[in-house]
Amino acid sequence: MFKKLHIQNFKAWKDTGDIQLAPLTMFFGTNSSGKTSLQQFLLLLQQTAQSRDRKRVLHLGDESTLVDMGTFPEMLFRQNPAALLRFNMEWSMRVPEEGVPDSIEVPSTSQGKMENLPLPSRSFEALIGQEDKQSARIEVKQFIYRLNTPRSTHGIGMARRAHGPGYEFLLENLEFARKEAAGEALSAPIHFYGFPHEADTHYKFPGDLDSLALELEDQLDAIHYLGPLRQPPHRTYLWSGEAPESVGDDGSLAVAALLAANERSIEVEDQPARPFAQLIAERLVSMGLLESFEVQPIAPNRKEYEVFVRTPGSPMAVRLPDVGFGVSQVMPVLLQCFYTEPGSTLLFEQPELHLHPKAQTELADVFIDAIHASEDGQPRNIQLLVESHSEHLLRRIQRRIAEGKLLPEETAIYFCSPGPEGSRIEKLKLDEYGNIINWPKDFFGDDMEDLVAMTEAAMKRQQEQSPE
Repeated sequence: MFKKLHIQNFKAWKDTGDIQLAPLTMFFGTNSSGKTSLQQFLLLLQQTAQSRDRKRVLHLGDESTLVDMGTFPEMLFRQNPAALLRFNMEWSMRVPEEGVPDSIEVPSTSQGKMENLPLPSRSFEALIGQEDKQSARIEVKQFIYRLNTPRSTHGIGMARRAHGPGYEFLLENLEFARKEAAGEALSAPIHFYGFPHEADTHYKFPGDLDSLALELEDQLDAIHYLGPLRQPPHRTYLWSGEAPESVGDDGSLAVAALLAANERSIEVEDQPARPFAQLIAERLVSMGLLESFEVQPIAPNRKEYEVFVRTPGSPMAVRLPDVGFGVSQVMPVLLQCFYTEPGSTLLFEQPELHLHPKAQTELADVFIDAIHASEDGQPRNIQLLVESHSEHLLRRIQRRIAEGKLLPEETAIYFCSPGPEGSRIEKLKLDEYGNIINWPKDFFGDDMEDLVAMTEAAMKRQQEQSPE
């Protein structure tokens, strides 16, 4: 689970400052305020880690990727080619990686003694820029992994040599045993984060250097994005037994995911575990969208499936394309929340689209249940990063905090706004009763201004229409 993100010189952001990330993190704000680019940045890192070209510092995108940043200068703040992209991210481990130390031996307060301290979290920082003014090639200026103990921080990374070609080790509060080749220059990093194969010949690290990169890759691989424009409903869906990793970035794999999860059960809060399909159907009913929901093969031993739904007040079930568009659009959102593997980070862009206010409000409860859900007796530890314009979502979050069903530390809410020196981001301060202490001006427009204007307009028309 990601705990913190800090980006400098990326698109609309000159400097985001430290963005503290919670299990449920929501970004609100005006259009063109930089909300979407925060998700795009994580997807940029993910598609780079998944690129087979190990020499590619950043995979800026093409027709096959989720994001396309254009050229390196185009994605920098004010498209300044001389700017350096700097970012820092902190996370807690999803699952222990083989070779990654879960503790580190450091000097204790007793002179001459060493002690093992746990590593509850770790972070990664990188600095990337063009090689020089004449070259369009980009390079890693430096990167470093920081291992955070309750008492101190220890770092290991690589940096461009000040004199001569190649790289050298970058150490913070660490003294590793040097080997014979320690004076030799290191070759360029793998992507923006990996140590070259000869790194282990220079220092003896208490663990496997490659495992640090593998752990970062694991965090990035666990990101699943669902965009605002989901696939329209179909009359039939093909499924051959595959189990997709997610519902897909456009929700096209939603029915396949639902069928693949047929034998799974999810437990939410104190309620008993329920079959996966039942849980989804109950959510659709509670949102006021449906009264029944069922997926059936078109005939025995066939790969084609149909989705039948019955809307409130309707006496019969019909196929999914024959009801309102909102059902097919929210179904992938619900499935994504409970389908992806434990420890996933889910990115949602405007999940409330095509939903009426009551359904938007109920969607907030789905998000809360998702971060509290368990499977096979173990917490799923799902993280949601949501970009939204919905006041109804926020109001329900505030209410659940006031009721004690959601802890203030389980959520982080931000307001983004454009500015002359780059976009600004402000964390909204929530008290234990769900009140926002620092409510931004014109957060959702000015309701009182509209009411006053309506009253004044009505009085003016009444005066004009009244006989003298």
